[in-house]
Amino acid sequence: MLILTLTGQGRLQAQFTDYGIRGAIGLATISDDLSTKSPVLAAGLGGYINFEFSSSENIISEVFYLQTGLSLNRRGSNYEITLEKGNSLRIREGYYHSYYLQLPILAGFQMELPIRKSGHIMGVFVGPAVNYGLFGWYKDRMVTPGLADASTNYDSDRDGSDEDKQVFNHLKRFDVSAIFGVNYNYRNWSIALMVDRGFITTSTETDVLKQLDQTINGNTDTKTEISNGYNTAWLLSVSYRLGSFGK
Repeated sequence: MLILTLTGQGRLQAQFTDYGIRGAIGLATISDDLSTKSPVLAAGLGGYINFEFSSSENIISEVFYLQTGLSLNRRGSNYEITLEKGNSLRIREGYYHSYYLQLPILAGFQMELPIRKSGHIMGVFVGPAVNYGLFGWYKDRMVTPGLADASTNYDSDRDGSDEDKQVFNHLKRFDVSAIFGVNYNYRNWSIALMVDRGFITTSTETDVLKQLDQTINGNTDTKTEISNGYNTAWLLSVSYRLGSFGK
C-alpha cells in the first residue's frame, strides 16, 4: 500500500484495485532526425495494474489514480538521405525496427460523464516511462543511380554481418519517455489515444553534421550512424480489465 500526504487534505492511501491487458497500434518515427523519411508501424502488448484512492477521505480520491505495468513495444523509423559529391549523386536509405520493454508510471484523472446511462467514464493520464531495448533489425544501404557497381555502394542485408543487422548495435538501448493520453472507459473496456515521446537521443553518435560530413567525404566503410532523433509514437490502445483485487 502506498501512502501520499497532501497538505490540507489529509493522506491518500493507494490500494491495488484492478488489473488487465492492453494492446496498442499506431505510427512510430525517430523525430528531429534530418534523415527521417517516414514512420513505421508501432505496436505494443502488455498488462497493467491500477492503484486507486476511493477508500481515502480526500477530495480527489474519487477521480485520481495511478497506473503501472509492463509492455513490449515496437518502435523505429524509415530514413533516406541524398548525398552529392562533385557530379556524383548517392542515396543512403534503410530502416530501424526496434523492440523495447517499457515500464510506465502514469497519473490519471477520470470522471463519469453526466448522462442518463451510468458507467461512461472519460479521463486523461500523463507520466514518465523507462524503456530498455531488447532486440530489433537494422537495414542500411547506399546506392549510386546509374552506377550499380560503384565502390561506395553497399547493402547491409546482402553484405553485412548478423551483428551489423542488430538494431541495438546502432542505437542506444536505454530510453526515458513521457506519455500523455486521453481515454474512455465503459465496463471492462477502455480505449485511449496517446503520445509516447522519448527524451534520450537514439544514436550513439550525437552530432548529425559530423555524420553528414563523414559520409559526404567518403567515409562509408564505417557506415556512420544516421539516426540522431528521439523515439516518438502516436498510438491507439485498447485495454480489457481481467479482474479486481479484494473484490
